Amino acid sequence: MRSTPGPGGEAARPLTEGELWTREQLEALLAGSFRPSAVGRFLLDSQRRANRIRRGRPELGGRARAWIGAGALAWIALAAAGVQPYRRRARGGLAWWALTGAMLDWHLGMVETEDGRPRQLSCADAATLLRVWLVPVAADAPTPAICAVAATSDLLDGALARLAEPTRIGRDLEGLADTCFAVAALRGALARGWVSRWAAAGETARLLAGLAYALYVYFGQAGVPSRTLTRAARMTTPIRAAGLIAAGTRRRGLANALIIGGSAGSVAAVAAALGGHRQPGPGRGAGRALPRAG
Repeated sequence: MRSTPGPGGEAARPLTEGELWTREQLEALLAGSFRPSAVGRFLLDSQRRANRIRRGRPELGGRARAWIGAGALAWIALAAAGVQPYRRRARGGLAWWALTGAMLDWHLGMVETEDGRPRQLSCADAATLLRVWLVPVAADAPTPAICAVAATSDLLDGALARLAEPTRIGRDLEGLADTCFAVAALRGALARGWVSRWAAAGETARLLAGLAYALYVYFGQAGVPSRTLTRAARMTTPIRAAGLIAAGTRRRGLANALIIGGSAGSVAAVAAALGGHRQPGPGRGAGRALPRAG
């Protein structure tokens, strides 16, 4: 079985069947230079695999559908009761949640441990999905309660995942959920005048740079982002979350200071981690390069 070096010099571990399949597909996409035909084959093969996973693990697909259905019903009920912003964001919120459901269904094969053992969706996954569900709410009105719930769910999903054993879907997709919520909350706070343009722009640029890095490693190198770098980037998450909560209380000066300070601290931590990566040693690098599947 092929193996991949761990980040920052961690011991190598075997690749799971799902990781090998993903690597083969990404390498084919790269070999095809992202031409429309190559992208089409990639999407078609991905959908076929999702269909196979759903048929082979019906209990997993059933829970995913139940969770997405529950989220949709909750949004519809709140909108019907006239609760804002669920009512004025009904179409956008339901469309966002439908997209989330499609993405979850497409990635059911990642609901496995890092050594490839199948797992059911867990409480940790529910906490992550809660943040995704709140994205349209945060884009409209990032109140202290909404931001506090999101921050609490962020703390809980990591702790719960460690208790139950982390999965690939939690490892690889949690950061995307965090970025979506934070960008939405910053947009909502800026629209309401709760934060300055500079604070919102700086933190949004940092978040999007992190997303661009992850996409480049996944699709440009057929690799996995360095955990050392991603952990460094998250070191000041509590400070930045506190800044969003302060913004909702209309304490604009405090919110700006926390968001800017947290963002600068995150950049400094990543720079320090990159400096460590440049030192000689096994497994060093900005991303974990996986072996070619062939």
